[in-house]
Amino acid sequence: MTSATVPISPCRPLGLWASLAWGVAVLVAWFGTQVAIVGLLLARLGWDAPNLAESAFVVAVVTIGAVPPALAVIAFAARTTRCGIAEYLALRWPGRRELAIGILSLALLIALVDSLSLLAGREVAPGFVTNLYRDARDTGTLPLLVLALAGAAPLVEETLFRGLLLPGLAASFLGPAGAIGLTSVVWALMHLQYEPFYLIQAVALGVAFGWMRWRSNSTLLTILLHALVNLTSMIQAWVIVEWLS
Repeated sequence: MTSATVPISPCRPLGLWASLAWGVAVLVAWFGTQVAIVGLLLARLGWDAPNLAESAFVVAVVTIGAVPPALAVIAFAARTTRCGIAEYLALRWPGRRELAIGILSLALLIALVDSLSLLAGREVAPGFVTNLYRDARDTGTLPLLVLALAGAAPLVEETLFRGLLLPGLAASFLGPAGAIGLTSVVWALMHLQYEPFYLIQAVALGVAFGWMRWRSNSTLLTILLHALVNLTSMIQAWVIVEWLS
């Protein structure tokens, strides 16, 4: 990745510190809303925290309900650049070639990490996802969970990390490679519900998403690919629970 690479955005990117500050603001709005929703559920339903964490319904409601505030802050941050929101965040459809490269690269990466999981004696789907699938199946909330994990989560995470943060970080001393690496690590660390083994896989996926975002100049591409990864994980959980258990 050199200066000759196609620019990640035709707009003048936010500076390093502005990007980081806006990133923190988004996370505060995002997680703050999730905490508020959990508090409301605790007050109304009388559930305890462990039950909430294991409930597919709660995870889905919290994930979906926190989307609007997070996207609102992201949109406001992009607007401060005096550039169109969709333009700055690269919310544009990728070309067919970029879409094909993205899907093929993702398929190869998933096959690789799944093979490493099997060789290490691990399930291909994290236990957290498998447990959520079981609860969603038993409570009839599977469609809602799929909407949350394959829709709401990729939308916010990709718009924040690959849409808002990556341009500003890439334009700093970090450069494109450093920006992709940093956003990948921070994004992976957000998934602390997973064991360390799966967090390493998340870093690899984050690097792949960052690279695809950089070369295609399309955050919609990484939103789609992220959704496919999460949907694949749900399908793997279905196979594990319904066929291999």
